[in-house]
Amino acid sequence: MFAAVNGPQQLFKHKLLLRIFVAKLSNPDVSVAQLAFSCLMKYKLHYMLPYAERLHNMLKRGELRDTLAKFDLSKEAGVVNNEHRDGLIPIITRILFGRFSARGAGAKSSKDSPAARRAAILSFFAVIGKNDGELNYFVYMMVRSFLPRRVDMKLGSDLDKDKISQLIEASQSITSEDAAEIHSQKQEGFLNLLSDVISQLGFGVK
Repeated sequence: MFAAVNGPQQLFKHKLLLRIFVAKLSNPDVSVAQLAFSCLMKYKLHYMLPYAERLHNMLKRGELRDTLAKFDLSKEAGVVNNEHRDGLIPIITRILFGRFSARGAGAKSSKDSPAARRAAILSFFAVIGKNDGELNYFVYMMVRSFLPRRVDMKLGSDLDKDKISQLIEASQSITSEDAAEIHSQKQEGFLNLLSDVISQLGFGVK
C-alpha cells in the first residue's frame, strides 16, 4: 500500500514510517526488504536516488555479487558523492546485513549461495571499513541484540554516526545476567558471524 503512495512526506508521522522502512531493509526475507525499498524510494531521498538501480540490484537474487564487484565505495574511487555518504552507507549496510543473514536460497555451487553472499559482502565492507566510522553501522547491526535493556534504543533510530558509536560502546557494558537472557542460538550465531568478520576484516573490528 505505502509503495503506491506518492509524496509520503505528506502522511501523518511520515518520519516514523521512514524509520520503519529503513529498519525493514535488513529483513533476511528478501521479499520484505524489496517492499521496504519500494516504499523508501517514494521519499526520493537525495542520497539514494543516484544509486537506486545498484541498491535495487543488491536485493535481486543472483545479482548481488556482480553488483558489489562493480560498486566501489572507497572515497578514492569517487563513485559516491561525499555529501551522500552519511545517508547512503547506513542504507547499504542494512540491505547487505539482511542479505548476509538470509539462509538458504540457491544451491551450494550457486554464486548466490549463503557462503558466496557472505564472502562478497564482507569483501565489500573491507573497503568501506577504511573510511573512518563507516563500518560502525555494520558493527551495530551485529551487536544490537546484545544491548542491555537499560540502553535507550531510540538512539539507533536515526542515521547518526555519533549515536551509533554510543550504542556500540553500550554493548560492551553487558553483564553476565544480561547475557543469560539472550537465547543460546543467538549467541552462537553472533560468534559464527564474528568469526567470519574477523577472518575477512581482521581485528580492526572492535
